[in-house]
Amino acid sequence: MPTQAGPDTNNFRCNACGRYFNTQAELSSHEVECRLAKATTETGREELREQDSKPHAKNDHDSTEHPFQHGTVPGRS
Repeated sequence: MPTQAGPDTNNFRCNACGRYFNTQAELSSHEVECRLAKATTETGREELREQDSKPHAKNDHDSTEHPFQHGTVPGRS
């Protein structure tokens, strides 16, 4: 079983690669190039659409229990 992250860590998730970040700024600087790279293939674009539509719980790549704070996806805060 994974160890729980400390408070106020891993609050933001990159939907392109699944990596977690502690702040919105860290995610935002990472996410632009990561999403562009993922979107270069049809499979990558499909995965992005799927991940962008799913809620994610903190520190849980597969959970849909609680909405997760996503990065700079248009229409999300």
